[in-house]
Amino acid sequence: MKKFILLAAVAPAFGYAQETPQEAAQEQQATMVVTANRMEQTAASVIAPLTVVTRSEIESSGAQDIVDVLSQQVGISVSRNGGKGHSESVFIRGSGSSQSLYLIDGVRINTATLGGAQLGLLPLEFVERIEILRGARASVYGADAVGGVINIITRPEFGSEFHGLKASLGSQETGKVAARASGQIDEDTQYNIVFSRDRSNGYDIRPQDDLDESYGYETFGGLLSLDHRFNQDWRGRVFFLHNDSESEFIQGVKTLNKHKQTVYGASVNYASNQWTSELGLSYHKDQSDTAPLENYTNPDRYTTERNSADLLLGYKLNSNWLLQGGLDYQNDDISGSKSVYKQESRDNKAAHIGARADYLVHILEASVRYDDNEHYGDHTTYNLGWAWQLQSDLRFNALHGTAFRAPTFNDLYYPGLENPSIKAETSTNTEFGFALDLLRSQWQFNVFRNDVENLIAWGCVARCDNDYSGPPETHPLWTPDNVSDARIQGIEIQGDFSTAWVNHRVIVEYLDPKDRSTNKNLIRRSEEQVKYKADVYWSDLQVVVDFLWSGESYEDAANTKTLGSYSVWDLSANYQFQNGLRLDAKLRNLFDQTYSTAQNYQAPGRTVEVGASYKF
Repeated sequence: MKKFILLAAVAPAFGYAQETPQEAAQEQQATMVVTANRMEQTAASVIAPLTVVTRSEIESSGAQDIVDVLSQQVGISVSRNGGKGHSESVFIRGSGSSQSLYLIDGVRINTATLGGAQLGLLPLEFVERIEILRGARASVYGADAVGGVINIITRPEFGSEFHGLKASLGSQETGKVAARASGQIDEDTQYNIVFSRDRSNGYDIRPQDDLDESYGYETFGGLLSLDHRFNQDWRGRVFFLHNDSESEFIQGVKTLNKHKQTVYGASVNYASNQWTSELGLSYHKDQSDTAPLENYTNPDRYTTERNSADLLLGYKLNSNWLLQGGLDYQNDDISGSKSVYKQESRDNKAAHIGARADYLVHILEASVRYDDNEHYGDHTTYNLGWAWQLQSDLRFNALHGTAFRAPTFNDLYYPGLENPSIKAETSTNTEFGFALDLLRSQWQFNVFRNDVENLIAWGCVARCDNDYSGPPETHPLWTPDNVSDARIQGIEIQGDFSTAWVNHRVIVEYLDPKDRSTNKNLIRRSEEQVKYKADVYWSDLQVVVDFLWSGESYEDAANTKTLGSYSVWDLSANYQFQNGLRLDAKLRNLFDQTYSTAQNYQAPGRTVEVGASYKF
């Protein structure tokens, strides 16, 4: 770690790359984002810690999927039962997958049965950018925005144009083809069409079993959207996304999961000098079918169908004050699941209001939201934020807010294991941060603390020594309960700078994720992470190096089973020809590191991928 800090201190003196981090930062600060307050604003005006990952950054990195992209960002760690296509957990500042909110173009995709969302097989080709907001945001979004919000944006910039094909081959008999067409039908209508197919034979995720089995995946997805400007003030959009995937894993025997995800969305926006508004309607369906591969009959099915309606309003009182608010309605239905739950549908109604003041060097914001859910009761959450531009190159941020994580249908009503009296998790988050421009380098420092009460955990109560190889009646028996409280606090440091023709990014994170009842670490949360990225340019050739070091973590609540520290290097390169052809090569886990982010599941070894794309 000392070497990274020393490098960060001396590097800015050496020179600057084609686009310096300062220029890139200025460009990003001017980017219009939507995740912080659900309405467009510049990234520079967002008080909460925000990361925007662009399409070009995704394409040039060694990332294989969205989960890989997230693992490279500040404040995020990832745990997987293997590689791509296998069960995953994404931790934002130590908060679990079900304690964070996942969106596609603003549409909630967390499942109502298991919580969290399956991101690993969602095609990267769908993604225009990813907005990652760290910290509590329940006063804007409601349930589950405890650790933060991840919004996957598929909408291209109005007026942009792209027509292209892409294909790649790689290790483990991996192959991918994709096509994208985006442009304008006329001066007022923008279209976007994407198709993607991806498959792999995979690898042996549990070599210790001596089964010599590979566990692969296959996915096919399509996306269609239309944006139309009716006039200077009114604009509408409709979009459709569908992704159909299969993945193999082990649960006693080799098992196949078939997953389907469908999202429909429609919105109408109005914007004038004083008023902004949006009416949005959406439908999301997530269906997961699981059964042994050799006898794939009568699979276990978990289905979430969600219908939502949202009304957002903004009113600009004057040049300093902005009022925002809205009404939300959401219905979750799991009646398509195989198991029969005591309750299979629930409604959530909510109202929220916020205010923002911008006075010279100070930005103040406050918001409050009331949620009323017919199953787990009502919750009121709030958020306060302050940004102070001390100097042109130094900004101070402070935020304080509350949030809650809703119990899922499985927590409340899973047949035979139900606990209808379980409470929602509640949290209080406080943080302070600085953003500093120093010698044409950019630095961000954040210190945070998140106190979570009534943590929901599933504990084994019977047959705990059994595995899952026998009939269902012999499997271990687990039930949920509000078992403890947690305190998650930490420090995030990110620096961007350049030397000669190389751009650098260094991320250093320290996390203290404690179960307050035992003073033990929460499982699968490493206390330290270091991430490094270098972009090297020579004319039309770009080379990108990604490095991740993660410290030890624990597999069990008693902290007796240790997951060792590991370091992984990825190397990728691309060459852009003048005729629209681009060649890509990606070498992941360069030094073939053997490691695990979940006990008994081995992460992928060294893999290579080569591909070509052509822009018409």
